[in-house]
Amino acid sequence: MYSTTSRFRPLQALWLWTVLLPLLSACSGTPGTPENTVAETDGAESAAPTAAAPVEVEVKPPPVPEGADPGPSPVRRLTHVEYDNTVRDLLGDTSAPGLQFLPDVSEGGFTNNAAGQSVSPALAQQYMVATERLSKAAAADLPRLLGCDPVAGDPGCVPRFITAMGKRAWRRPITQDEQQRLQAVFDAGNLAYGPQVGTEMLLQVLLQAPQFIYRLETSAAPPDAKVVALDPYELATRLSYFLVGSAPDAELFAAADSGAILDSVKSAAEVERLLQTPAARTRLGQFFSEWMRLQKAEFWKKDTKLFPTFGRELALAMRQQVEVFATSVVLDMQGTHRDLLTASFTYVTPELAPLYGVTAPTTNEFTFVELDPNQRAGLLTHVGVLAGLAKANMTDPVHRGKFVREMLLCSIVPPPPPGIVVNPPVISPDATTRQLFAQHQADPVCAGCHQLMDPIGLGFENYDPMGQWRDLDSGMPVDASGEVFGSDIAGPFTGAVELAHKLADSAAVAGCFAEVWFRFAQGRTVSSEDTKTLADLREAFASRNFRLKDLMIEVTQTPAFRFRPVPQAEAL
Repeated sequence: MYSTTSRFRPLQALWLWTVLLPLLSACSGTPGTPENTVAETDGAESAAPTAAAPVEVEVKPPPVPEGADPGPSPVRRLTHVEYDNTVRDLLGDTSAPGLQFLPDVSEGGFTNNAAGQSVSPALAQQYMVATERLSKAAAADLPRLLGCDPVAGDPGCVPRFITAMGKRAWRRPITQDEQQRLQAVFDAGNLAYGPQVGTEMLLQVLLQAPQFIYRLETSAAPPDAKVVALDPYELATRLSYFLVGSAPDAELFAAADSGAILDSVKSAAEVERLLQTPAARTRLGQFFSEWMRLQKAEFWKKDTKLFPTFGRELALAMRQQVEVFATSVVLDMQGTHRDLLTASFTYVTPELAPLYGVTAPTTNEFTFVELDPNQRAGLLTHVGVLAGLAKANMTDPVHRGKFVREMLLCSIVPPPPPGIVVNPPVISPDATTRQLFAQHQADPVCAGCHQLMDPIGLGFENYDPMGQWRDLDSGMPVDASGEVFGSDIAGPFTGAVELAHKLADSAAVAGCFAEVWFRFAQGRTVSSEDTKTLADLREAFASRNFRLKDLMIEVTQTPAFRFRPVPQAEAL
């Protein structure tokens, strides 16, 4: 960690490790209990305002439902988006350092899946560099940051800041021991170099600690318990990162302070409140962007000779269009999964309108337009989804079919057999896409798996690699006939619009919507322990007439969301 370019890095390194190592061991304790929680006091207005003193009430954890099995509860690292959101809300810093980090890994469709969240030495180094930059920028104006002036002789200035910022950064009240250790960090830097450096070092410890980087859950477990309820702060944190992708806000912290968040009615009301915030719209857009495989849109490539208008800006507009459409259906229309899959409208900008054959709006803002219901039906016929599932110069029935199979039917297509070598026949360059992919059905080695994908993907042949409607392929009329195998909607169909309506009527698809939202909320893949939870969630989704906003609320009411298993070593 030493660098000659930083005059206080030797001292910084010493105190970072002196403080961080004990804090690492404290991760197995029970933070936030009445006997070790530091009382809070009010502070002046600042970028990181101190919180009001919590209401001192006895918080009793809810009883564990009989037979409840919450499934795995892995330690979840903040994704880079969540990291950026959190430092923005803590420090007012909008520089988004996470954009420079090594990319998050997408597991099961989402970057918040704990299975893909390892921290390599390179990423740890990036955390350190980002934290140094963030702390230096934040400490440039100490009165604004601290809410008081440590030079003015107020002995409570820094302790109050530590209490308030510590709670917000670590998402629960800090302990007396943590308070003392963090104060020692500031004192060391202040003594050697003054209060600005002391504050920088304090922030670096707070933001590099595992309590910040990870969402740790250490609620106390009774002896011999196999399942334990999340404590109020852990539950508030789960709610907040699921719904807005950042740390709890003041109102959510207040509900945790009083313990009211543990009440299912109160927590559902908090979900409703959070879903009305701009941050929830952004988070929901991110959810759909990742689910629809649009998160890397800026890297898409198209043959510029065939598609001269395609470029990075258009690709990003395609992604944003899906986010705007889906967010509007879920939050503004209180819509259902059927609305998402069959709606014959969308929102366009002037550069997107020609792709749909509609009149361009006179404003650069996304504008509502009706589409031809014979050509467009919901998410699957958005140009972004179609372009992302196509090659640079031709369509891609395999990946379009695989997408439907895995993302909407929640079934896994097995990988190709190891060592397979396919020698495609020589086909005329003016052959249609259907003719090019006929080899998959003819080859017995390929046919088993490709039967699950290709007949679905060929139903999208009316859409070119840009997602535009076409009637001809290589000069021949498009054949958009397709078929679904191995599903509750098994059978033939013609075109993506008919397929979309079949999918909208599918019980398997409705169940998949419930499963996908569950996976995103839990930050993990589905396990065998989730069978009953998912069955109950699907039933609740149906009872709410398949309204997607209600599904989000129902996810937060499941035992898997509100409880966690107790590892054997922890129960001893």
